[in-house]
Amino acid sequence: MRRQRGRRRPAGRRGRRRRELLLSGARTTDAARRRHATVAGLGVATIAAYGGWYYGFGVLLQPIVDDTGWSVAVLTGAFAVGQLLSGVAAAAGGRLLDGRGGRSTFLVGGLGGGVLLAAAATATHPAVFAVAFASAAAVIGSCGFYHVTMAAARRVAPEEPARAIAELTIWGALASPVFLPLTGGLVGVIGWRPTLGVLAATTAAGLAVGATLAGGGRASPPAHDEVGVALRVAVREASRDPAVRRLLVAICGTAIAHGVILTFQVPVMVALGMPLATASAIAGARGFMQLGGRVGLGRLVARTGARRALAGVTLGSVLAAGLLAGSSTVAVGLAFAVVAGVTMGADSPLAGIHAAELLPERHLGALMGALHSARGAAGALGPLIGGASATTFGSYLPAVALAGVAFTVAGLALVLPTRTGPARPPPHESTPHSHGSTPPHPTD
Repeated sequence: MRRQRGRRRPAGRRGRRRRELLLSGARTTDAARRRHATVAGLGVATIAAYGGWYYGFGVLLQPIVDDTGWSVAVLTGAFAVGQLLSGVAAAAGGRLLDGRGGRSTFLVGGLGGGVLLAAAATATHPAVFAVAFASAAAVIGSCGFYHVTMAAARRVAPEEPARAIAELTIWGALASPVFLPLTGGLVGVIGWRPTLGVLAATTAAGLAVGATLAGGGRASPPAHDEVGVALRVAVREASRDPAVRRLLVAICGTAIAHGVILTFQVPVMVALGMPLATASAIAGARGFMQLGGRVGLGRLVARTGARRALAGVTLGSVLAAGLLAGSSTVAVGLAFAVVAGVTMGADSPLAGIHAAELLPERHLGALMGALHSARGAAGALGPLIGGASATTFGSYLPAVALAGVAFTVAGLALVLPTRTGPARPPPHESTPHSHGSTPPHPTD
């Protein structure tokens, strides 16, 4: 009997160990499902925020001009002001996420932005349209763009932020392939006003999904010795980091170029002889190809580092600007769609991953909002210059050339070495950096 008992004990221990492993695996699986569901909610919110006004505008531009007689400069000015206001308000949207979480942030963006887009759809005067559209852009962009959803994704998976951000941006890459063809198809059947009304409804619905599935995302409570840390101190400390300054230059240069390409890709192809439906389909294909730029990013970042990968993608975007300028045929247009799609697709997650490496978690939403503010201000220059170019020279090509130059400057800012001066004395006020809460730099 003693021998039998002695033989059973190892089996009992093995059985307990197996049960523990099964329970641990079940908990891990449940946590992974919750993470995927939350990131999916963030993805739907991102698709709705970008698709509702940002991507759809380029398709609506010429039909609005043809129907109302309003000038291209006025309409692109409204779009540019919307980008600018979206950037200015981005820090406020990030702080709302830090303090109240995703539910409040997405509900503000969806309800407020949807109502304002609907008001723009009914406007009969260009000034009313401009105010309503720009205000909608400010509310939707500040509460639903990547600076909010990437910060929330990082908090969902603090142990694997790069994977969560890459997964989010795969969802986000669907914004243009969904909304560009949808907008182009609707505007040809029901006109631009009902189409803009549909976009208002889908924006509100998509952000409501985000509020339901991804209502968390608040910053973790500050440690006792961080209670007195002000956001302005965190901004000042981040601005002293040469790596952050290089990223800022790259973001601004890329934003100018993307502002030109995303706003005028369809008008440029139409001006070079393509039908509107074909140009819209190619622009949608460019959006779909963004998925190609987001597959395998985790391995790329692990191999080269986020900064180097971002620099390569940015310099490769120069080719996309050249192809757009020559997209008089479907073949060249498709080549533009592939190159621009892959490089643009990789840009957003790489910039977000690099920023998450550099910025402190406690104020991540607000600091990424500050970067987005700079992006919005720079990106507003693209539509303004393009509209002025079309009015003055009767061509969008000078603006496309500017996009190529801006891509070059942005890429070189990340590649070229920077001077390092003497170390600064530590600030009087403590910051999250000084208490070891800076995110690790595993890839760069």
